[in-house]
Amino acid sequence: MITAARVKLYPNEGQKILLEKHFGSCRFVYNYFLAKRDEYYITHKNAKKSSLNYLDTANMLIELKEKYPWLYEVNSQSLQMSLRFLDNAFKNFFHKNADHPRFKRKGINEYFAVPQHIKIQGNRIYFPKFSEGIYFKGSREKLSKIKDVNEIIITKDSGYYYCSIIYEIPEEFPEKKPLSSENSVGIDLGIEKFATLSNGIAIENPGFIKKIEKRIKRLQKQLSKKEKTSNNRRKHILKSQKEYMKLRNMREDFDDKISTAIAKQYDTIVIEDLNVHGMMQNHHISKSLSDVSFYYFKQKLEWKAEKYGKNMIEIGRFDPSSKICSRCGNIKHDLKLSDRIYRCDVCGLIIDRDHNASKNIRKIGLIKVGSVRSEFTPVEIATSGLYGIYPYRQRSVGEAGSSEALAEE
Repeated sequence: MITAARVKLYPNEGQKILLEKHFGSCRFVYNYFLAKRDEYYITHKNAKKSSLNYLDTANMLIELKEKYPWLYEVNSQSLQMSLRFLDNAFKNFFHKNADHPRFKRKGINEYFAVPQHIKIQGNRIYFPKFSEGIYFKGSREKLSKIKDVNEIIITKDSGYYYCSIIYEIPEEFPEKKPLSSENSVGIDLGIEKFATLSNGIAIENPGFIKKIEKRIKRLQKQLSKKEKTSNNRRKHILKSQKEYMKLRNMREDFDDKISTAIAKQYDTIVIEDLNVHGMMQNHHISKSLSDVSFYYFKQKLEWKAEKYGKNMIEIGRFDPSSKICSRCGNIKHDLKLSDRIYRCDVCGLIIDRDHNASKNIRKIGLIKVGSVRSEFTPVEIATSGLYGIYPYRQRSVGEAGSSEALAEE
């Protein structure tokens, strides 16, 4: 199984200069051959060979290094990896999995890869052009067990340098536990409460953006008054980047801890598919939605479920959850978003809205995978409008009222 470990690098001044040369040279090679590939396609659109591939650009790189001798100062394999990344970007574009590759800008998403000749000794990592090694801080006990490193990727974020060490371990994911209703949980994600579990546990929204929003606003206001291309402006940009990095780290740490706790405790996890992109169009809640980062949390939860051999079930975004009573199955058509307490007019259930939804999510997910069997026949499922969730035909409040009136007549 291929995995990765990320450590923070502490290069000296000379190593910083060399790292920046690697970032700049790899970016230059990527942009240069992106333009060359586009130009070649325009001029050879109707020819038998209409586009360049990795081997073509790798051969052209030799001539480019003769034209620009400063490219010899960086690791040649890192330049070749930039061509690999460019070729993969074009393949994704041709397969309609991504947009056309874009030119890279200085200071945005800075990285380069080293595929070979990597050695880790103690608290230093050695690779070509860095024979003295770069000091790092990380889990030395974990890294000491690494025998062969497949690849490393050096990145820069808010003025700090990081190294992602990609290596292979013999362990595989454990076998998944059998699907069952026992030790299962449904999760309803929200803004007021980050997550509500079907067993009644509610996880409050930490509201990270509120904690550092004032500092970010103050820095942005100061930044707007600085002259462009000035040193003070660059300093304030770096300060703003560090605040945003702090916000991102807080979110990632929260999602990581919550997803780990859920994946360790429950064998079957049911979650709903949310239309986050569509919800972000509502400017009243878009800021709060971006702060809770539902998509990243779901990705984390899926990974942790695989890691611990647990089952992850995702129900459709249009499956009923909020408006149905979790006890009797009554549909409450007049339920508003502002109604935080669900009050059933048929069975009299009074329950928190999110808790009611999480119980329905769990029940829908278990029925979909066959862990809970519905007593509906196919005809009853088609006519009930409840998709066979409950063991008998339920009616909405309006339907119940009209039928009782007809019976009395």
